[in-house]
Amino acid sequence: MAKLFIQDLPSREEVHTSLTTLPVAAEPDSMAVYSNLLFLKVASEIENSLDSLLSKYNLSSGRFMLLFLLRNAPAGLRPSELANQVGVTQATISGLINSLEKAELVVREGHQSDGRSFVIRLAPKGEQAIQDIFPQWYPRIVNFWNVVSNEEKNSLNGLMEKMIQNKSALTPR
Repeated sequence: MAKLFIQDLPSREEVHTSLTTLPVAAEPDSMAVYSNLLFLKVASEIENSLDSLLSKYNLSSGRFMLLFLLRNAPAGLRPSELANQVGVTQATISGLINSLEKAELVVREGHQSDGRSFVIRLAPKGEQAIQDIFPQWYPRIVNFWNVVSNEEKNSLNGLMEKMIQNKSALTPR
């Protein structure tokens, strides 16, 4: 499915006006909807910028995340562990692993204690990709967040952690 990104956000007033014409259970919470739009906009802008960098290396944000996770697990990780860490299905992780293996960025090796299982490890070419990308990736992240003080980052981090703990509210009951 194609990703759509909001280019021009509606104003708070436009969101409120729009909500008053839609069936909502109670008084419209236009601030919640507007906050959600802002959050999506920021996430989209970050993702677009990083995807443009990573595409030069034939990587997506997801594939780069897997390389980074594997870099921090020198003994390797089972596909099920990778899937759990990034929140995808076994089928999705298999496709990602296969593409990374084909590009020689990861290797599949037998598990040390379970001969029926295997682990995925970062290949030397995968380590080199991280070494090449990180000096471009890191400054983008740091420069983006420089407009936010450490105190504001701590507050925002606390709020986002709270939101993550409340993610079940997004699932219909």
